[in-house]
This record gives sequence, C-alpha cells and structure tokens, in this order.
Amino acid sequence: MPSVVTTSKSRPKLSFAHFLTKLGPSSISRKSRFYVEHEDEDDLPPPPPPKELFVTRPRRRHVESWQQTFTAYDISPFARSPSPVSSSGTLEVISEYSARSPLFLTRQLRPSEANLAENVPATLQAPSPAGVRVQPIRSSTAPSRIPMATSRPTPARGRIPPRRTVSTPDDAEIRRREMIRRKEMEEEQARKEEAERQARLKREKEEILKRHMEEEEQRKAALEEKLRRVADERRKKEAIEQAAEERRRIIVEEKRRKDRERRLQETQKLQAWRREQMQRAQELSGKREESRRRIQAERQALAKQLKRNSKTAEGRNVFLSGWVTVQADQSPAWKRRYYELDEKTLLLFRNPEEMTQPLEVVRLADVRHIREWQEGYEALEGVPHSFAVEFRDGRDAWSMFADSEEDKEYLVALLSENTAP
Repeated sequence: MPSVVTTSKSRPKLSFAHFLTKLGPSSISRKSRFYVEHEDEDDLPPPPPPKELFVTRPRRRHVESWQQTFTAYDISPFARSPSPVSSSGTLEVISEYSARSPLFLTRQLRPSEANLAENVPATLQAPSPAGVRVQPIRSSTAPSRIPMATSRPTPARGRIPPRRTVSTPDDAEIRRREMIRRKEMEEEQARKEEAERQARLKREKEEILKRHMEEEEQRKAALEEKLRRVADERRKKEAIEQAAEERRRIIVEEKRRKDRERRLQETQKLQAWRREQMQRAQELSGKREESRRRIQAERQALAKQLKRNSKTAEGRNVFLSGWVTVQADQSPAWKRRYYELDEKTLLLFRNPEEMTQPLEVVRLADVRHIREWQEGYEALEGVPHSFAVEFRDGRDAWSMFADSEEDKEYLVALLSENTAP
C-alpha cells in the first residue's frame, strides 16, 4: 500500500513546557514539576523568528483528485516495488486496475500540508510593535477527499510513528470485496451452522421420535405381555374352574347314583319287608283265625259246661257271677261292679248286698263282638285280663277286665256264645 510519510520538520514543534503551562501548577505534582524543569533545560525553545515570518498570508490548499493521485502513484517506481505492509493480492488488483484505466501524466505527489494548522505557542510569538494589530493566523478548512488519520497518540521517544497510508478506490473496492467475501464467509458459516443446527435438531427429533417409538414398542410389548399373562391366568383359572366343576358334577352324579341305588335298595328292602309283613300278617291272620276258631270252640264248650252247672235263683238260671271292672260310655273312670249272667242279660250291681236294683242291664242279643286288645284296642295292652265289648245298637264299646284269666275266659265264653264269629 502506498503511504505518505509526514516528517517532524513539516509539523510545528510543540513545547511540553507550554502544555504544562496551560495545565497550571495546581494540576501537577512536585515530582512531575521536577522532571519538567529539567526537561525545559534540555529542550529550550529556539530564538524568535523574524517579524516578517508572522505576517499572515492567505494560502491556497492544494487539493488533488483521486485520479491524479492514483495516476501519479501508478507511474511512479513505488508501484513496481512491493511495500512491506502490502500483500501480493493487493498489487495484482492494482496492476489489473491500472491496465484497464487510462494513464495521465502529471506531477509527482507531494505531501500536502493543508490539514496541518500552524500552532505556535503564545510564548514564542514576537512582540508586536506599538499600534500594530497582529491578525491571527487562520488556515482554510476545505474538505479533503483523501482520508487521513484524525487522531493519533503522540509517539513516545525512541518509537517510530506508523506510516500514514493513502486510501484509493481500489483499496475501497478491495475492502468492499473483502467485506463481501467476509460476509459471504460469514453467511456460509451461518448457513453451515444453521445446517448443522437443523441437522442436530433433526437428529435430536429423530432420536426423540426413535426413543418415543422404542418406548411405544416397549409399552406395547409390556401391554401385550401383560395381556398374554392375564389371558394365561384366565385360561388357567377357567381350566381350574372347569376341573372343579367337572369334579363337582362327578361328585353330584355319584351322589345321585348312590342315592338312587340307596333308594332302590331301600325300596327293595321295604317291598321285601312289606311282602314279609304281608306274609306274616297272612300267617298271623291264619293263625289268629285258627286260634279264634279254636278259642271259640273252646269257649262254646266251656259255655255249655257252665250252663250245665248253672244254678237257679228267683226263677232264673244264673250261669256265672263275680266281680268285673267296667269303663263305659268313654268315661275316664273305671268302675268295679258285681255281675250276674243268665241266659239273656248281664246285670251289674254295686255289691252283692245291694242286688235288688241293678245299675246296668246289658242284653246279650245287643252284644255283637268280644275283642282282644290286638284287634284294635291297643289301649288295653297294659291292662291284664282285659277285653272289649262291642254293641249292635251303636253304643260305644265297653272296656272290661276281670280279676283273673280264668274269670275272664268264663265271662268271655258266655258273652260270645250268641255273637257273630
């Protein structure tokens, strides 16, 4: 890059003591004042210049166009030699630009001092003569198209100030292209980062989706496993219930079969018992009939014998007399009576001394049957020597018992002589 170096001779020399004088003694310390005094001794101001130098003369600022400056630089030998602060790419761009642009022959570029104002300290100015008014020096401030360093720190002692570079349209184009390239690189980097971000988001989304799908598959697998386990448990439970139901059914059927067999056996036993009872009843009935006929025959024979041995009393033939206990007309009380039995009647008296008037008179023609306790009078089973007398006229049967078995047989034989078999 071409640069214009401004030497220290073209600049007005500024005194550090003058700068400290403006600041005043209150703004510096004693130590800094010590250094300033010694420095003033070494750097004394030069003698005042002649008075004619301070005459104000209007100066015209020399302003050169960019094309003249660049053409002067392009035809100068500096454009052929590389600068230590320039790059090969910059020289190539400048050469390419100079090949396309027309060349103008003009004078060599001189450093312009139009922007440098004369700043002379007030202490160095010569005293003006009496009655002469010195006009202040004013520099024209016409705008310059050449960019220059506006503010630059004062270089320290022993340090070389940086060179001032001259900006050209090619430099602006280079900077513009550099900015475009940098912007494109930044945009490319931004696109790359955005693509990477989108790819990362896509990967994260795919990973989330994949994880969600895996979790969903795991959930489905767990649900299917749970459903399968529940189905297995239900099938096992149903199998157990079916087995239990089958066992209950078998037990019920077995119980029913046993009940049928038991009822059948009981029925068979009952039928056998009934047959046996019927057979026994028939046999007993036959035996009883035979016994009744035999007893009837014996009683008839006994009655005939008693009639032969009868005695006559008051014109009557008394076959039998004695004591008998009678329960008549469903009376709960048993009454003991003295009886006399003749051919037609049975007379009952209170006692043998009171025989004038009988208490009960039973006609033998009214007696239908003489029954034992086995013939339907089980209430007389516990009464010894007892029997029952049934009547033809519809009266209730009388229950009687004698004092002995012999008295019973005699009385029954005579009472049943005229009865139906």
